Amino acid sequence: MTRRRGGGRSPVLVTLAALFTALSLIVSAGCVPAQQGIDGDLADGWPSFEEPVQFVPEPGTCHTVEMSIGLREDYAPFDCSQWHFLETAHVGSFADDPNDRNYPPDVVQPVRQAAREACEEPVAEFLGGPWQAGRFRLIVVVPSQAAWDGGARWFRCDLGIVERPGDPLVSRMGSAAGAMAIDDHALRLRCFDSAAVGADDVPLVEPLDCDSPHQAEFVGAYVEDRLSFGDVESNPDSVHDRCRSEVARYVGVPDDDDLQYRAGTIYTNPSDADWHDGDRTIRCFVWRADPLLTRSVRGGGTNALPIQYE
Repeated sequence: MTRRRGGGRSPVLVTLAALFTALSLIVSAGCVPAQQGIDGDLADGWPSFEEPVQFVPEPGTCHTVEMSIGLREDYAPFDCSQWHFLETAHVGSFADDPNDRNYPPDVVQPVRQAAREACEEPVAEFLGGPWQAGRFRLIVVVPSQAAWDGGARWFRCDLGIVERPGDPLVSRMGSAAGAMAIDDHALRLRCFDSAAVGADDVPLVEPLDCDSPHQAEFVGAYVEDRLSFGDVESNPDSVHDRCRSEVARYVGVPDDDDLQYRAGTIYTNPSDADWHDGDRTIRCFVWRADPLLTRSVRGGGTNALPIQYE
């Protein structure tokens, strides 16, 4: 006996029919034309990503922290009218040579020296004269290793102020722009007291007005291109010889053997770190303690520095 429960089609046939109906709806829906104003491209309306911008510091800003490697997270410039230790006089750029990608300036001395050399002209333009003739220290700041690998090629030329050459940086307010263009500007190297008594290479003690009794006066600077740092420290005679020539030029006296009887010399040289960074500046000072100098000897000739054989 054949038995049937209920009426209608087989469940299998019902399921297949429903599946075909669903597929039909999907296919027919995909063929419906897009409404007006819709092009059917789901991605073309998204804004494109902008090209990444490499961080570059700004000139004309001031800072409170001395650094040789400039990290983006430590960059906190502010207005130079506030108290600061450093002022960025110039920001330059290394040539983007692909061959240099493995030679970042924070570990390769010649690259840092090249940056320092490139700072010289723009810094002199910023100050209105050479920084070496003022109470300045030039500090080169370069990108970190990671930033260099990412394509950073900038370098900063920072100026710090010192009381005397070789001293720590001192804080100040205001920009140093144009300082070296003013003959009597407070940031120019002028006259000093000295602890020297019968010796000509004792450090300077205190800056003084040139119209007051003093022992030393700045006469000029030169770049030491003959001696190593060790030679300058241990064998100073050659440096004094060159400084005597600076004295002769500044005062207007013969550059001869008698010059040693007119006055002595004091010189200052960069620190070991600055020397290896490319600073070879030797600053020269005329020195006389007996009798004391009472005015500037600049252009004074033999009357300003007479021969003293005793």
